[in-house]
Amino acid sequence: MKGVIELMLMKLGMKKKAEYKTDVLKNYMHPGRQAQIIYDGVRIGEIGEVHPIVRKNYEIGERAIIAVIDTPEMIKFATFNRKFQGIARFPAVTRDISFVLPSNITAYEIEKVLEQRGGKILESYRLFDIYEGEHIQKGFKSMAYSLVFRHPDKTMEEGEINAAMNKILNGLSTIGAELRK
Repeated sequence: MKGVIELMLMKLGMKKKAEYKTDVLKNYMHPGRQAQIIYDGVRIGEIGEVHPIVRKNYEIGERAIIAVIDTPEMIKFATFNRKFQGIARFPAVTRDISFVLPSNITAYEIEKVLEQRGGKILESYRLFDIYEGEHIQKGFKSMAYSLVFRHPDKTMEEGEINAAMNKILNGLSTIGAELRK
């Protein structure tokens, strides 16, 4: 559902990342499995798992995730100005990174570091694995991201990519993440 919300925001021309704050308590959602959706400091909705009592009452058999969007608040940020870019002329370089960090660190916090430290050459990133369990210390989790780097004006050199990766790794270490061995 989070991916659906982020795609919707992107389609509405909302370029900033949404933040998810877990200090919400809606009685129709499962406690501990709900969050406010914050965009540019404004609450634009909630996301969470439907409370088991509500599921039973409405005969929803499986776990269900819902999002409640405050459309008037969200629309204030929407823009329909579109600027299209041509096909990239220079190749992208992909690096995968896996690290172990405390379980209470959110993907949002990780992605803020990626955006701040990746610079203009970090074209995109994608979370592709979260693991908690055997071989990972209790209270910790492993997360893995695929990072795509591309320079708009030239083919990138290995040194540029390594410099960006080092900045990212240094930023991640400040929030308690360690490169997974």
